Amino acid sequence: MRTYRLRFWALLVGLSWAFAPALQTLSPERIEKRISPHVVLFQEISQNPPLAVQGVRITPAKAVSFRSALGNDVVATEGALRGRELTSRMAWRHRAVAAINADFFDGGDPLGLCIVNFELVSEPYTGRPGVGWTPTGQVVMGDPTLDADLTRPDGAKLSITGINRAANAQNDLVLFTSFYGATATAAARGVAVILEALPRPLRVGTSVQAIVREVREGNSAPIPSTGGVLIGTGNAAEMLRTLLPGDRVAIRIDLQGENAARWRQVQEAVAGGPWLIRGGKRLTTEEQGGGFNPQSFVERRHPRTAVGRTAQGEMIWLTVDGRQPHSQGATLDELARLMERYGAVEAINLDGGGSTTLVVRNLIINSPSDGTERPVSNAWMVYDDAQRPTLPSHSGDQIAPAQATLRVGETLRFRIVRNDQPISTWDIVWGAGTLGFIDQWGRFRAMRPGRGVISAYIDGQWLYAPVEVIAETPTTNGNDSGN
Repeated sequence: MRTYRLRFWALLVGLSWAFAPALQTLSPERIEKRISPHVVLFQEISQNPPLAVQGVRITPAKAVSFRSALGNDVVATEGALRGRELTSRMAWRHRAVAAINADFFDGGDPLGLCIVNFELVSEPYTGRPGVGWTPTGQVVMGDPTLDADLTRPDGAKLSITGINRAANAQNDLVLFTSFYGATATAAARGVAVILEALPRPLRVGTSVQAIVREVREGNSAPIPSTGGVLIGTGNAAEMLRTLLPGDRVAIRIDLQGENAARWRQVQEAVAGGPWLIRGGKRLTTEEQGGGFNPQSFVERRHPRTAVGRTAQGEMIWLTVDGRQPHSQGATLDELARLMERYGAVEAINLDGGGSTTLVVRNLIINSPSDGTERPVSNAWMVYDDAQRPTLPSHSGDQIAPAQATLRVGETLRFRIVRNDQPISTWDIVWGAGTLGFIDQWGRFRAMRPGRGVISAYIDGQWLYAPVEVIAETPTTNGNDSGN
């Protein structure tokens, strides 16, 4: 009986999707769900052209806060991931209401501005913007540059050119803290100065003093848990060689550029690029900057992640699926138009492609284009303390059908039933893992062979239904000759 019921459901949903292009209007199908008092999940589904857009709208309030999370809480680790981590795992570890992937990266190193709990963890990438949040609830967006230096005991100053990244081979001076990992590194032999008693956090707009413990030649040095390391190459190495154990050095950390003073109040920040909308104006390709390739990156359709601010102060997080049958992706101009339509007066692009991930209530809402979630260097997370903790209130809830087998390309509507009666889909958040795409109505489209689960969140509980997707069977014309 279960088999016939499943086939009937699949036929019914398959027919509804098959006739959707004929029935739909030019406007995309939209759904919104409030997942906490100040956070709303939204989704748009278009059939022609195929496009899946999902995101969250966050209303500013005293109870709302943001956090920048590093993969595994450090920049660099041993092993293949080199410090990267799944966005969904970062969201789970930090108990976030929602999270999105953030910056472009080199290994585990965010390429642009990153501030974690007031500390500058990664310096800005020239010409690429970031977004920050202050404890007073202000959102700061801009493209500052690093303004930092080292002062020796004799008064000589040397510009610090990097924070927590491998030092370049020529004329580079990088400051490493425990946020980097266990060992500071450089691309070429230079001079490493190991520091003790380095005050933390290293906030933007502050000057601190540290004590030189050791000066050594080479391209690496261990990072003390209570100190840091300076590595200089080229001319910077010559300046460091004059230091002696016991010397006191001064380190100044700041940012400069338009509205630079506002960054001194920022507690958490991530970056990306390029600008999409600035000062209420949607930017052209020539105005965006950031050094991105116009043909391969800007003008082609890809999966995308973006963040923006409305005139009312709301935050918009938005992801666009791409490189898949259900969604073709977006160019940067199309992404800017989407953000504009959602009311953004300031908006920036974040890392996209296979990195694009939106997590809500520990469920992956979009469909990652790699067929599996990609580990990334950092994520941007939101919290809403107005949401009271809840315990599951309906132990009899279950997903229907309780399990399913589909072929690639087939579709099936899932529901949650309580006492054998379907409950309102407005109260449910759906996720499909890596086997395909599920919209927030519960309609699942199988896209990749394998075994997995359909997941749902409702009333403080997570429900799961096993799903198997089988590869498409080649069709024949009835001729068994093999031609």
